[in-house]
Amino acid sequence: MNLKNKILLMAYLKIRWVFVIALLFANTSASGQTTNYEKQALVREMLEEKMLHVPGNTLNPAASKLTKTTGFDERISSSGVGFDEGEVSIVADPNDSNKLVLSYMQETNTGLGFPVYYSTNGGQSWTLSSFSPWNQLAIDFPGQSFEGGGDPSFAWDKNGNLYFSWIYLTINATNDTSFFTLSWASSTDGGATWTVAPGANHFIGRGAMDASSNILTYFDGITDREWLAVDNSGGPNQGNLYCSFANFPPGAAPVFEGVKVKALTDTVFGPIVTAYNGPSQFGNVEVDKSGIVHLSCADVNLQEIIHTASSNPGLSFANAAIVANGTNYFPQQQTHIVQARENAAPNLAADSAKNLHIVWSDYPGGWVNSYYSRSTDGGLTWSTRLIDSFFSQKYTEMPTIAASGNKVTISVTAYGDSTDYSPDSANYYQISSTNFGQTFGKPVKISSALTDYTQYVNDIGYFFGDYFRSVASGCNVYAAWSDGRYNLGPKIYFAKTNACSFADSTGTTSVPEITVVNGNIQLGAVYPIPAKGFVDLSINATETENITITLSDVGGKNILKQASAAHAGLQTISLELKDVKAGVYILSVMDDSGLIATRQMVVN
Repeated sequence: MNLKNKILLMAYLKIRWVFVIALLFANTSASGQTTNYEKQALVREMLEEKMLHVPGNTLNPAASKLTKTTGFDERISSSGVGFDEGEVSIVADPNDSNKLVLSYMQETNTGLGFPVYYSTNGGQSWTLSSFSPWNQLAIDFPGQSFEGGGDPSFAWDKNGNLYFSWIYLTINATNDTSFFTLSWASSTDGGATWTVAPGANHFIGRGAMDASSNILTYFDGITDREWLAVDNSGGPNQGNLYCSFANFPPGAAPVFEGVKVKALTDTVFGPIVTAYNGPSQFGNVEVDKSGIVHLSCADVNLQEIIHTASSNPGLSFANAAIVANGTNYFPQQQTHIVQARENAAPNLAADSAKNLHIVWSDYPGGWVNSYYSRSTDGGLTWSTRLIDSFFSQKYTEMPTIAASGNKVTISVTAYGDSTDYSPDSANYYQISSTNFGQTFGKPVKISSALTDYTQYVNDIGYFFGDYFRSVASGCNVYAAWSDGRYNLGPKIYFAKTNACSFADSTGTTSVPEITVVNGNIQLGAVYPIPAKGFVDLSINATETENITITLSDVGGKNILKQASAAHAGLQTISLELKDVKAGVYILSVMDDSGLIATRQMVVN
């Protein structure tokens, strides 16, 4: 079977690379380096990992079905079944945390897009950018067939420059050459409009593979799993943009973690610098307050979490330090694991004191554990703690970490949330610290509905992603993730929370404001606050729908419930509170498809 037929077959079966990753590295050379044969096998699996589509589609961009959204814990997508969404990225303006940009993979039967949303009010409302990487792909490779893609990433500097990157794969009309491109664009208006550099300058990395020989040819080879970071330290390299990626270079050279740098005044990225020489995945690049460039990744052969750093800036990297040794970072087959693809997916953050924080998952013995490690000496030594220990009768997966000032927040999926302790039922949680990660408060649930993954676990066609993303600014934490609530399949959700309140050890000082956004209804202002006797809700609907308004106490007990009809257009719906005692409550609005929004509300 030729490579083209193999690719199409594997794409159709939706077989993910983690199920065979151990086989790819079962045989290495005596020096520990990846052989050319193994590299070709790894390249094939890397291609298959990007095949998140129905095979045989040509580059014919589909009309957007995405809508403006509003609120917290919001669904940034259509509610329709058939839109698989994962690999989300979110970033905040370092000068104004009310300005946010978010993107993710959206797989449909017509292709794979990376819709870009931007917000100017801290995520209370979102606008879909007119920029389309899918349309750009048709410009770059007219007449070629779409093969796959993924890995959107953002970075935002203090000079107002916003950067976006993504990956696509195509194959030419004669089916003899596959192309792998890592592209980038920039925005100076907060993500509303984007500029793509002319010609080959808008590629961070390019490669091709001969379909008959499976040999990588020209330029950089494959540059995969990219991550962006920018220097906002105020030092001499302020504005430098860094892109890390797993590199599969042409020929028989070994696989390694590479970094390219674009200085603020440059129009293109420089050459590849080897950051870690080994078969790596999930490289994260981060710049601390001193301008030191840090990189973490997982070694898929040695089962190690790795850290390295550069002080010169990104021209060379120090010898790698081992953060932790694992058991099974890239499992082939697991029990009680609900994701279609499981990985270590280490995530890196640096706080204002230049402490480093890394989280990741491990899959020993058919189970999953997540870990948090902290370094106070620039990555020379690390102290590791089990994230699962913060939870009772739960295990955790796919953690992400965000740091700002002295505040550190871990966002994580925690399973075992149903009444019968089903290991395949999950909610999304956060734990926060206000002392640089020395201690954390109790977990706070930020998802508004439970996902029962048993409906998805036997179908590997569903893709929830294998990494999520969160960012922090002051006390504000902005998290984005994918889950499968309301039987809608993989959908992206967003939440804004307060790390300063969540860090309390009692876990009772804050009620998270969370909202799922339905494409047809938006919840605007809730007033007056504090309320007394009544409260008005500003509702904007695109069509008439029945809604239910519920008031509950902070323990979840319902105090009152009101059924109403939301008509098309902007309207005000009142809720009478004459029998409600003074206190803090949670106001919830739901339609027939589930929760639209919740707000914390004070009643006098």
